[in-house]
Amino acid sequence: MAERQSSRLLLESPLARVYDVVCRTPRSGYGALMLNGVTQIGLPRRGVFLIERQGETAVIDTNTALMLGPDDEYRVAHPNGDGDEGTVLALPPDLVEDTIGRIQGRVGNLRPRDHLAVCVVNRALRDAGPDQLEAEDATLLLLGLLSRAFADTGNDDRTLGPGQRLRIERARALLASAPTDRWDLGALGRALRCSPFHLARQFRAATGETISRYTLRLRLAVALERLAKGEQDIAALAVETGFSHHSHFSARFRSVFGITPTVAREILTRRRLDAARAVLAGLESSARS
Repeated sequence: MAERQSSRLLLESPLARVYDVVCRTPRSGYGALMLNGVTQIGLPRRGVFLIERQGETAVIDTNTALMLGPDDEYRVAHPNGDGDEGTVLALPPDLVEDTIGRIQGRVGNLRPRDHLAVCVVNRALRDAGPDQLEAEDATLLLLGLLSRAFADTGNDDRTLGPGQRLRIERARALLASAPTDRWDLGALGRALRCSPFHLARQFRAATGETISRYTLRLRLAVALERLAKGEQDIAALAVETGFSHHSHFSARFRSVFGITPTVAREILTRRRLDAARAVLAGLESSARS
């Protein structure tokens, strides 16, 4: 099935091109083999898709960042029918090597505050006619933060066999396809035909975090994207994203992002590059401390 995808160019300069990409492809298996032409980094803001490259399958969700190098061949599948949205950076190879390191197809672990930075930059660049220098500055600050996503995570999935790693990717796809559902280890284990104990242990070995923490980040990413679009009813948002009540949601949101949902909405809907740069500079400073 052909990809139903649209993209909006947010920045075009000799330094970088930034796109806001929306995919509306229905649930489907792997499509035709595609050839990547430039070095690019994909940063999902909503939804999930699967990518197959060099015989390896990876789940790309809001907790991940995807790098593709020139001449990378890949196929894409869609495990649900809700589509996905993301920000794509197309960059010169030397810039990527300077900030991130080697250029090759790989998946990085996007930390929560880095995900916040992606959303802030995307919303700011959508503002009509931003100053190119300011836009490039914000993009470079974001790229600097992303260097952490592709660093060694310290996960020890070498203890897992191919079948176990495939099981964890299936678990990630299930969670990312329905992050606001009330998951429990028993239901997830039955869906994957694995004991809850072994699933929890293998998941942590593969991802470096617990299933509950991973799911929390997926839920908060859903909430963040809705706040970026101006969601006003925080109480309803809390329930609709899988939290028991407003105060529970707000406390978890603040513990992960360092700000309240209301403050996040103000930042994301301000759509000003100077505000975006201030947020990015603060995140960069906290990353170094």
